[in-house]
Amino acid sequence: KGVAPEKIDQVAQEFEAQFISQMLENMFSTVDTKGFLGGGEGEEVYRSMMIDEYGKLISRSGGIGVADHVKREM
Repeated sequence: KGVAPEKIDQVAQEFEAQFISQMLENMFSTVDTKGFLGGGEGEEVYRSMMIDEYGKLISRSGGIGVADHVKREM
């Protein structure tokens, strides 16, 4: 039996969201957070959560085409 198309779409979108989050993580790692209102362990935790949500939002909004490639391969 084959996998339901809805499941393929979901997995492809989740993969793309993770991929985008990894790219954003590298981008945000260059941002200097040392200053009056920045830094600390809390910022690291919340930044990671924010980047994950950015990745999901970008993927749901059309993404960068990775999900389309994943769907074709699945």
